[in-house]
Amino acid sequence: MAPYCKHVPFRSSENESSVEDGTMCRMPSPEAGPLQANAMSHSPETRADTNGKDANDASDNGIFSGSAFVVGTGMASVVRIPVPGTNGLYIELSPRGWTPKGGSTSTLFIQDVTGKRHLRLDFGFNKNTGSVDYHWNQKGTFSDFGIKDHSSAGPKGEALFKGAKYLRYGGRVLLVVGLALDVYSIVAAKKRWRQVAKVAAGWGGAWAGCEGVGALGAGAGTLVEPGFGTAVGGLGGCIVGGIGGYAGASWAAGHAYDWIEETFFEPVPEIKPSEVGQ
Repeated sequence: MAPYCKHVPFRSSENESSVEDGTMCRMPSPEAGPLQANAMSHSPETRADTNGKDANDASDNGIFSGSAFVVGTGMASVVRIPVPGTNGLYIELSPRGWTPKGGSTSTLFIQDVTGKRHLRLDFGFNKNTGSVDYHWNQKGTFSDFGIKDHSSAGPKGEALFKGAKYLRYGGRVLLVVGLALDVYSIVAAKKRWRQVAKVAAGWGGAWAGCEGVGALGAGAGTLVEPGFGTAVGGLGGCIVGGIGGYAGASWAAGHAYDWIEETFFEPVPEIKPSEVGQ
């Protein structure tokens, strides 16, 4: 009689379990999975999000929708920043009213709409000190800031004078750069009208934020140090408010667009039961 021999089923791997311990090889099939190409098409980097917009849409890319910093900072060079409690004075980087033929020798102006009432930071001959220095010139604003005409501004005044000068020109360059970035983001966006809404809201928000937060900063700065604190607080608040205003308004506009798009849709034509299958 032939010796007894136990049949052992063939297994393709040690981790697979057999279905039946007998003479036939019965093992579970490997778990089904997507092909690599299909898996890539569903990867987090390329699939559409829950709002239906592509995650790689240039309109939501940090490089091209990140105009908040550029535009928000640039707004400080063109926005008139109100100074609370001064009966119509604003912080500006350009003069109003009459200016010398060669241009103003000042870079920072706290002035009314006509420029007649003003406190401006100037560099030139100071008759009080008998030398060329940085000083304040004022007309009709002593009751607001307590700064006399031709008062020396010192080292802080020099730093503020130069900072205001750089911000005036550099800020306008930033606005041009921000505009270029936003135009590109609209051209590259897959949902162009959505991006148009975001950009328009962003610029409006930057202007409003710069003006509103700048006014708060100017008021707080005046309490700390009238004149110098007024300017630093106002311009600093304007930049912060401009950046936040752009980012917040742009974000809100994008979400509002998505909500409207998902809520107001074209209804599907009604099909009568009798038409089913025809």
